[in-house]
Amino acid sequence: MDNYSQRDFYTHFLSDDAIVGPFLLVARLLTTVLFVFYIVTEIFGDPLVRASMDSDHVPSGGIVYLVLAIQIAGVVMVALGYKTRFAALLLSAFTFTTCVLFDHTLKIDLLKDFAIAGGFFSMFAVGPGPLSLDARQERLKRVGAKSNSDSGFLAPILGNNALMGPLILIGRIFAGSIFLQFGQNKVFHTAKMQAYMVQHNPTFGAMNQILTVLIYPAMWLQVIGGFLLVLGYKTRHALIALAGFTIIAGNMFHHQFYIAAEKIQFFKDYTLTGMLLFMFTYGAGSLSLDALLSRARPARQNVRAESPNA
Repeated sequence: MDNYSQRDFYTHFLSDDAIVGPFLLVARLLTTVLFVFYIVTEIFGDPLVRASMDSDHVPSGGIVYLVLAIQIAGVVMVALGYKTRFAALLLSAFTFTTCVLFDHTLKIDLLKDFAIAGGFFSMFAVGPGPLSLDARQERLKRVGAKSNSDSGFLAPILGNNALMGPLILIGRIFAGSIFLQFGQNKVFHTAKMQAYMVQHNPTFGAMNQILTVLIYPAMWLQVIGGFLLVLGYKTRHALIALAGFTIIAGNMFHHQFYIAAEKIQFFKDYTLTGMLLFMFTYGAGSLSLDALLSRARPARQNVRAESPNA
């Protein structure tokens, strides 16, 4: 949790290890979902997904083994909470590289990949949480036992606001941009998006009219939530709302596993949700309106205290 966000409704919750431990464990596991899916696909094959990946010029041959090794190592470290901050940087760099080189044919894929990569910055900042091997190593270190935690050599970076502020800002911009883009699409192409919603949920039948009405709260949640996230204002409110929206939307509109693109988007939404939960835990960072207001509050209180009319 950063030191710059205003104390809010979530502060007590985020200070309780009994709550935040399981919360971050779930977030860590969610972030691995997409990479596990890719690993399984690359090892065991899925004709539909492989065809889609090949059309994006995904590498084959010897380089596949390097890609597999990076993903497997990253997934294991994140899931176990071991050397988590190093794993977060590794998977962030991997995601940025692969999406620029091989996953740029569809705007939705590029935006989601950038949002996921940016979310790893918050994982790097937060760490794995109390239910992790890293946390156990830290506890051993405090009682004098040898520790292999990665927080020691990364401490100068984590404590450097000049580095962490821009890093978290970049992550917020990447994550906010995808919701702004999707919200804008719904605003300017409402009828087309309503048809998409009905097409992907034929089982709703007579309730399709209700389903299409849901586009209006969805569009404004994405537009307003995206703006709040980019600005860093009421950031945790925006993030928890967007995380809930993402997991619901993924299950409602990307569950057609017989369509390769929809299958990939389904798993991307799960991973993106995990990233949003890590961003929620850390907060807006120092380069945000939340931080600005938090710094201004003590100054206003001092002015009131010194005022003769107070």
